[in-house]
Amino acid sequence: MGQWRSGLAAGFAVVVAALCLGGLGVLGGFATTARSQTRSQTQVGETIRVIATPLPAPTDLPPAFSWVGGLALSAENPRLGGVSGLGVGLVPSGVKRGVRLLAVTDNGDLLTGDLVLDWTDELRLEGLTGNSLQLYPIRDRQTDLPARQAESLTAWQGQLALGFELRHRVGLMDGEARVTDLPIPIALRDLRRKNAGVEALATLPDGRLFAVAEGVQREGGLRAWVHEAGDEDWPVLVYEWDGEFAPTGADVSPDGRWLVLSERRFISMREPLRNRLVRVPVSAVEPGARLDPEVILDLDPILGAIANVESVSLMATEEPGSVLIFLATDNNFIGLLPTMLAVLLWRPG
Repeated sequence: MGQWRSGLAAGFAVVVAALCLGGLGVLGGFATTARSQTRSQTQVGETIRVIATPLPAPTDLPPAFSWVGGLALSAENPRLGGVSGLGVGLVPSGVKRGVRLLAVTDNGDLLTGDLVLDWTDELRLEGLTGNSLQLYPIRDRQTDLPARQAESLTAWQGQLALGFELRHRVGLMDGEARVTDLPIPIALRDLRRKNAGVEALATLPDGRLFAVAEGVQREGGLRAWVHEAGDEDWPVLVYEWDGEFAPTGADVSPDGRWLVLSERRFISMREPLRNRLVRVPVSAVEPGARLDPEVILDLDPILGAIANVESVSLMATEEPGSVLIFLATDNNFIGLLPTMLAVLLWRPG
């Protein structure tokens, strides 16, 4: 399988071990409560058949980055779209040379599928297994209503932590795709701007949950938080903001050094979107701190002016210091626009 594959397995073995605690559930590896095991083990997702068209390789990348591949996904099923949170490699794939993809959408659905990569010396994305995805509706455990406007995703405490807009909150999704709310940060409790809430979530190496808002300002920047399991409080940080680019997704590098975020600039419908990747030292993420993100990659030459990048996921390889970066775009359910997935190899140095 080549040098890349064995390193990948080592890189997320600890994560998988932590998540494989209960019944199979809809996630095939996440913890499931005893009360829900029977139901979730028999739950079957809706299959979405997709057309997966390879994306052209970018012509000019910075030296620290290499192109692995990309796909433009389209489908007759209107529920494919609105991808706003992404996690890759969080649960086992079960497919030879595959990595499992988990994504959440604005409609409140969980999408799962298996990306296939060529793990030989020339690391390449080959495609999507079966050209299909499985879809599971996400519901609120207390009300049984659809949990819409999921905007971010991270593995935390053996479950998926999801950030939501409209009804601003962070919740934990169990193995049957039911969400239970965590304590809500004070600044989000009466927030009326529907698109200003938690847009990016990440799990820090020490187990704390990091969250940052897209539009809640504090001291000239954007409001961010850290949260520990069992606490009611969300201690506050400031995420430096230039007034244009706002965070849309986040993940931590496998070595625990970097918090990597996707950022987007949206001015108006008459101007093109702009997207980029930034990084912040994980060591800087402490209550009361000001986080000063450093730009590491302009995504516009890679994905184009119509791309609306809303999620990023990182994965280890065997090559020391190298990281796979997975990106996904939100097409806002505009049928003429595909959902794009892109994979890059990053050597941060």
